Amino acid sequence: MMATESRRSDGKRHDTGLERPQRPCPRDFRERFLEMGHSKELTEHYRTNWRVIARWIEESGGDELRAARSRITGCPVRPHRRSDRAKRYVMGLRLTAAKGD
Repeated sequence: MMATESRRSDGKRHDTGLERPQRPCPRDFRERFLEMGHSKELTEHYRTNWRVIARWIEESGGDELRAARSRITGCPVRPHRRSDRAKRYVMGLRLTAAKGD
């Protein structure tokens, strides 16, 4: 029996941190990101953390979304320096799948 299949005394499964439900991207995320940017205000608006915001940015267009924000604000686009391994982690993809890429 794997550790993730064991049960606590109340009958619920143990959460090892390896299985995490992913909060879906809100419908208005693109508009709020273009308005607020990747800021603390955006994090507080959605009551979540930076990792979820980073995943939503990637799901909503990634570099294209950042470029649209740059056009609105007039600030230069900062290169996205996240490594492929870190990007896969934030997106909730298995790290072992990256070896074949």
